Amino acid sequence: MFRKSLNIKYNQKLKTVGLALFLIFIIIFIFSAVYFDKKISPFMNQYTVMKGQQMMTDLFGKTVNQKMDEMNLTYDKLIDISYSKAGEIQSMNTDVVTINRLKNEVTLQLSELLANEYEYKVDIPIGSLFDSEFLSGSGKTISFNNTVTGDVKSDFRSEFESKGINQTVHRLYIDITGNLLIIAAGEQQPIEMTTSVLVGETVLLGKVPSWNID
Repeated sequence: MFRKSLNIKYNQKLKTVGLALFLIFIIIFIFSAVYFDKKISPFMNQYTVMKGQQMMTDLFGKTVNQKMDEMNLTYDKLIDISYSKAGEIQSMNTDVVTINRLKNEVTLQLSELLANEYEYKVDIPIGSLFDSEFLSGSGKTISFNNTVTGDVKSDFRSEFESKGINQTVHRLYIDITGNLLIIAAGEQQPIEMTTSVLVGETVLLGKVPSWNID
């Protein structure tokens, strides 16, 4: 009888301890869920979007350079500068056909990549998930797979910059604007971004005539 009474008390104690541990687990779980929702989730979204923008900027630039290499294009093949006998600039003309072809090739390739949901991976150090400057960037990394979809448009832009007496730097850019949707951690984040990619530049000597890209 005494031994049976001890077993009953022991079992009751185990149930009490088990219930206490279960309640502690529930409290920790709720606290973790709230902390994740309030602190970690917004940080992850911001970090993912930032990395997505960096990746797209890099992709835009590489696509322009790739197409220029494929088409064997240089500044001199896009812009024709004629000089007078005195060495003064008389006119600056663009090869509109080639410029439009390059613009269309870049836009088409990027549109095809984004139409198929371009995938990229983000590695976040565990320490960065906590609100601490000391832990930021430390620890092992957690990898997240994300996708980007959307559409792009592009256009050329010309820029002149004075560099001293009778010297002007002319730069030719292609501006690529993307209306994108980043899909990460089960959430969708729309963004709009514009990247300017330098196509070519040269130093002009003398007075520069009025000129615009058509």
